[in-house]
Amino acid sequence: MITSAASARPVAPLLEHFFRHEAGRLAAVLTRFFGWRHFDLVEETVQATLLEALQSWRVRGVPENASGWIHRVAKNRIIDALRRVEIRSRVIREWATTRPTHSSPTIDELFVDTEIEDSQLRLMFACCHPLLAREDHLALTLKALCGFGNSEIARALLITDEAAKKRLQRAKERLIEQKITLEPPPADELTHRLDSVHQALYLLFNEGYSSSHGEAPIRADLCEEAARLCFLLCSHRHCSLPSTFALMALMLFHAARLAARIDHHGSVLLMEDQDRSKWDRKMIRRAHEFLDQSAEGTTVSPYHLEAGIAFLHCKAPSYAKTDWQAILRLYDALLTLHGSPVYVLNRAIVLAQFSGPEAGIRALTESSIVESLRHYHLYDATLGELYRRAGDMGLARQYLESAKRKTHSPSDHEILDRRLAKC
Repeated sequence: MITSAASARPVAPLLEHFFRHEAGRLAAVLTRFFGWRHFDLVEETVQATLLEALQSWRVRGVPENASGWIHRVAKNRIIDALRRVEIRSRVIREWATTRPTHSSPTIDELFVDTEIEDSQLRLMFACCHPLLAREDHLALTLKALCGFGNSEIARALLITDEAAKKRLQRAKERLIEQKITLEPPPADELTHRLDSVHQALYLLFNEGYSSSHGEAPIRADLCEEAARLCFLLCSHRHCSLPSTFALMALMLFHAARLAARIDHHGSVLLMEDQDRSKWDRKMIRRAHEFLDQSAEGTTVSPYHLEAGIAFLHCKAPSYAKTDWQAILRLYDALLTLHGSPVYVLNRAIVLAQFSGPEAGIRALTESSIVESLRHYHLYDATLGELYRRAGDMGLARQYLESAKRKTHSPSDHEILDRRLAKC
């Protein structure tokens, strides 16, 4: 039933967040019911349901229970699909052979909130199945759980539309060939599979926080989806491990600063230029609660250490008063866990804050893994800035210009141009 108050509610604000959120929820439920073999039907049902919602709500207004309206339409479409003889016979047969017990949920039961969340968790683990290539995990997660189209996936992963299409097709064929269902992984596989899920959500959040898509340097919708899915993991008794809480804390610490990362002209602001009064202190407190929960175990993951670094940034009253030495110690600990070139780069930046730009330059140019950084535009950008601070404007310009040649992102070029102007 649509009330007069509901009729006045605008549809447009729902398009970006609500529809994408519901697309992921619907896809999880329908994939659990139909299986990967009929994922094309799942996509068709999801798209048709959301299109019907959009058309109806523009005329009649948004119903009081928008999610319930969408679920009801989706269930009707499932029934219509099952009435097609050629589909019904296959689906019912496959459903009967894959249901583990007589207590498996019915169509109606699958749309109960707890079952929707369970379906999303199952789909998350299926998308990150160890039989799939690592590069397929994120693409499939974006498609199945976040409602992304092929073009959006291509932009997020810096590949062509055709490459994204082939990657998804290959992944789906692999899932079908290996008869992978949406059953939860066995206990002895859970930790390994959870690591893959964590990594996919980490990459998804990072893509939103510093988007590789030039038209939108920050994509809050990606950050929101990653945090939403991570929260589902935190809420499940088998997935609520210290590393999951640490990842949740890391996402929220970063998300709390999103509003301050763009100025009124739409330009990206680096941390030293941000208005800290715009940081979401309530979200920072929530992040700290998750960080406290992550400390209950005995293991330390990279997410713990990265969340610790993010916390120290959020805690600092100003950029100049940041506890750089504590952050340096955390980067040292990170490098003992994982010798990532990006950690080497960030450590050099931190070192330069209290030991001077020359120390940062030495840390970068004398590193044993410097070769793996040379293709990375931020390596040149960092050296350019450090040489500028050291007073060598010639080398500063040389590295900053090199950094511009290595990236096609308009927002990166804008930041580099601002630094070049200081030379």
